[in-house]
Amino acid sequence: MTLTETRPDHIENQAPGAPQSVARGNWLTTADHKRVGLLYLGASIVFLLVGVTLGVVMRIELAGQGVQIVGNDYGRILSMHATVMTMLFLSPLWLGLATYLVPLQIGAPRLALPRLQAAAFWSFLAGGGVVVAAYIVDRPAGMGLGLSTPITAQGPANHGTNLLIAGLIILAIATLLASANLIVTIALLRTEGMTFGRLPLFTWATLWTATISLLTTPVFVAGLLLLYLDQHFGGSFFAPTNPVAQITWQHTLWLFGRPDAFLLLLPALGAASDIVTTHARRGLLASMPVRISIAAFAVLSLGSLAAGMSVQSSVVLPTYSGLTGLVALPVAVIALVWLGTLRFGDVRLHVTLVYVACALALLLFGAANVAVAAINKVDGGTAWSTGHLHVVIFGAPTLLAFAAVYHWAPKLWGRHLNQGIGILQALALVGGFLIMGLASYLLGYDGAPWHVADTGPKGGWVNLERLASAGGVLVAVGALLFLVNLLTSVAMGRGEVAEDDPWEGLTLEWATSSPPPAHNFDFIPEVRSETPLLDVRSAPTGGAA
Repeated sequence: MTLTETRPDHIENQAPGAPQSVARGNWLTTADHKRVGLLYLGASIVFLLVGVTLGVVMRIELAGQGVQIVGNDYGRILSMHATVMTMLFLSPLWLGLATYLVPLQIGAPRLALPRLQAAAFWSFLAGGGVVVAAYIVDRPAGMGLGLSTPITAQGPANHGTNLLIAGLIILAIATLLASANLIVTIALLRTEGMTFGRLPLFTWATLWTATISLLTTPVFVAGLLLLYLDQHFGGSFFAPTNPVAQITWQHTLWLFGRPDAFLLLLPALGAASDIVTTHARRGLLASMPVRISIAAFAVLSLGSLAAGMSVQSSVVLPTYSGLTGLVALPVAVIALVWLGTLRFGDVRLHVTLVYVACALALLLFGAANVAVAAINKVDGGTAWSTGHLHVVIFGAPTLLAFAAVYHWAPKLWGRHLNQGIGILQALALVGGFLIMGLASYLLGYDGAPWHVADTGPKGGWVNLERLASAGGVLVAVGALLFLVNLLTSVAMGRGEVAEDDPWEGLTLEWATSSPPPAHNFDFIPEVRSETPLLDVRSAPTGGAA
C-alpha cells in the first residue's frame, strides 16, 4: 500500500508546499486547533453543570405544591436553563469536537484560519459569560427565547436585558467565525484523494451544520437588533399591535422556530455513523443513502422558516408542521443503515454503542408519543411539549454527544475513559430522560400547562411532577458521573493509556499518535475510499511503498 509522506524533517516537519501547521503556544494564546477544540469542550462542560443545576432547582420547586425555592424568579431560571443547555452546552460541544477532529479526519495539518478559530472560542466564552451575567445581575425582559410569544418592551431596558442581547450577539458572531472556518478548511485542505464523497460522516455532518449556521445566524442577529431597538427606542417590531410581530419573533429569535434547534442533532448523526462503522469494523452498509439523508435533514431544517403563526399553539416542537416533520424520514433511514451495518459487521462491544442504542430508544419513545398525542388530541401549551423537547431535542443529542466524547477520548487526551463509569452514566441519562419525559407526557395528556412555577391543583399532577423531578435528578447524576470519569481518567491520569489506533479505526484521525503532534501527521495513508485505514490493513503486502 502506498503511503504519502507529508512531514519531512525540516522546520515544523512540513512537506514543501504543504500548508503550515501552527505552533501550540500556551493555552491562552494557542492557535492549535486541537487545543482550541479542547478549550471548547472544557467550557461546554462547565456550562453543562450550570444548566443541570438550574434544571434540578426547577424540578425540586415543581415536586410539591407551594414549594418555593426561587420565588418570583422561576421565569428567569427557566429562560437561563433553556439558553445555557442549547447555546452554551450542546452547540459548543459539537463545535469543539469539530474543531479538534475535522483537520485530522481530512488529513490536514491545521484549520484553514487557525487564529480565527481561537478568536471564535474566546468570543464564545466572553458571550457565554455575558449571557450568564445577564441573568445574575437582573431579570431580562420576558421569559427569554424559549417561548414563542414575543418579548414586548416594558419601559427602558434593564441591565439584564442589555447584557442578554449583547451576549447573544457575541455568541452569534463566534458561531459565524467558527462555521466559516470549518467550511473553508473542508473545502480547501483535504488531503489528496479525499473527495467530498469520501469525507468521514462526522466531517460531512459538520459541513452541513456549519453551512446552515452560516445561513441562519445572520437572521438571529437581525432579530436581536430589532429587539434592542424595541427595548431602547420604543420600537414596535414585537409589539402586540404589530400584525407580523409573532411571525418575526418565531423565525428570528424563538429557539424552536429556527433551524438551529435541528442543528443539535445533525452533527450527532454524523458522529454516531463514525462510531457504528468503527465498532462494526466495516464501512456503512449503504453510505450514499446516509450522506443524502444527512444533507436532507439539514435542508429540511430550513422548513421551520416557512411555518405560519399557528406554531404558537403547536404541540410537537420543533416538528410542528408537515414540512419540519419530514426530518424524521432521514433519521429513520440513517438508523436503519446503522442497524444493517452492525448486523453484517464484526461488532466490537463498546460503551459508545450503548449510548447510540439509548439515543435511538429515546427517539423511538418520542415518536410513539407523537402518535398517542395525535390520537388523544393533546392541546398546545401543555407539559407534553416540555417532555418531548427533553426526550427528542435535548436527550438524544446529549447521549450521542457523550458517545462521541467516549469514542474519541483516546485521540483527545491519549487516555481511555472508564467504560464501567460510562455505562452507569448512559443508564442514568437514558433513565432520567425517559422518566422525566414519561411524567411530562402523562401530564400533557391530562391537560397540565407548561412553564408554570407551581404544581397544579390535581393530586395526580403532584405525583407526576415528583416523578419528573426524580428523572431530572438522574440526569444530574449522569452529568456528575461524566465529570468524575473525566477527572479520574484524564486529569488524575488513571485512565488506560491509549494506543495510536486503539479501535483499529477506519478514518484518518486514527493514523496519527494519540494525542496528535502539533503538525498532526508524520505520514498520511493514500486515500482511495471512505475507509482508508481499512484499505491499508486489507492490502496484500500490508506495508508502505
